[in-house]
Order: sequence, then C-alpha cells, then structure tokens
Amino acid sequence: MAIKGNRPTVAVDDLEPGMMLADSVHDAQGRLLIQGGTELTERHLRAFQLWGIMSVRVRGPAGEDSAPVPISPEILARAEAQVRARFHNNNLDHPVIAGLIEACTAREAQRLAEAARHHA
Repeated sequence: MAIKGNRPTVAVDDLEPGMMLADSVHDAQGRLLIQGGTELTERHLRAFQLWGIMSVRVRGPAGEDSAPVPISPEILARAEAQVRARFHNNNLDHPVIAGLIEACTAREAQRLAEAARHHA
C-alpha cells in the first residue's frame, strides 16, 4: 500500500527524535501545533501524546520522501487477524464492513511493516 506522496504515516509510539515531519500537525479544531519540516525532539513526542495525536507523516532521509515499506504475507495476515478481531461483532459479509476491514487491514499492515523496519 502506498501512502499519499509516498510519505509513511508513523504511529506516535514509533516516532524517534530526529525524524522530520512531512506535513504540519493540527489539533481537532484545525489550529497549527507543529509546522511541517520540523525535526522532532523528545519534547515533540511527549506533546503529541498529550494532544492525543495518534500518527503523523514523516519524511525520509535527507528530506526525501520514503519509499513504501514492503509488506510481507506474514505481516498482512497478522494485520488482517487484528482487524477482524476488532470487527467480530459485525456482519463481515456486509459490503460496507468488508470495505472497511480491507482499508483498515491495509493501514494496519503498513503500520506494522514500518514499526518492524524501525525496530530492525
């Protein structure tokens, strides 16, 4: 799955100081919190958690956009199992639910692949 602009979305828990924001971060009311292009520090990471920011888009090395992280069949299966568990009380055959599961699985697989790359 390719993220818009090939910039990976990274969960706040997986961010590290030194990463560069690809886009500006806004709160729920649309107020600017941190300008895009900012190099993240420990203080920024704590602030994201306090503000309830779940994920942000980051730039790759030297400000270049990162290539999408390849997703292995194992990671895809793990993501699908996690997402299906979240939807276990729904009619999984309903077209809207099936589409939602597909979209959530793709996003979760990308998140898991990015986390595995950062921890490798």
